[in-house]
Amino acid sequence: MKYKCVKEGYNILIAITVVMVISFLLKWFLLSKLLFLFLLFSLYFFRDPDRYVPLLENAVVSPADGKVLEIKEIFSEKLQEECYKISIFMSIFDVHINRAPFKGKIERKKYSPGKFFNASLDKASEHNEKMTYIVECNEFRYSVTQIAGLIARRIVSYVHENENIETGDKIGMIKFGSRAELEIPVSQISINISEGQQVYAGETVVGTLLTEDTAKG
Repeated sequence: MKYKCVKEGYNILIAITVVMVISFLLKWFLLSKLLFLFLLFSLYFFRDPDRYVPLLENAVVSPADGKVLEIKEIFSEKLQEECYKISIFMSIFDVHINRAPFKGKIERKKYSPGKFFNASLDKASEHNEKMTYIVECNEFRYSVTQIAGLIARRIVSYVHENENIETGDKIGMIKFGSRAELEIPVSQISINISEGQQVYAGETVVGTLLTEDTAKG
């Protein structure tokens, strides 16, 4: 399998390599060994593996790799209707590229400055730095929010307002441990996952959109 690295990792990898070589030439062997280990970790962290999006027309996929912290029904202030809110915690060992749960158009994109609480805590959802995307589909809207964590201090976005996206497209990443949240109308989806489950961005089906017949039933 061919190794791929996200472009956001290039500067960090180059900097580590340069300092590691210099420390080795200066015979600071302990430092060079530690830097080599950090280089290996950084290569692992910034990996960009291929993902295979399910070929199911009504499948809604996970926006992030990680552990499902919570699934609950809320009134969404973003969408102004009853929604399922799915919160996913990305540890430093998870792939940190975020992907579109379902095809549509980026209606709105909003950056909100904030604090840097541990991303596994509920208060991180409300108080931490975040980037929110409202996506318009044919019959409904959903939102994806990238939330910075205790260590993560940079949210990267790949998409723009009015841009069309397909299910599983890359929409951004967060560096070093973070959280992603999906809000989607209760009336539109049947949830297929459970709290505590490990999910994978672009591959794990978190829910199936309801057809008119299913919704009536």
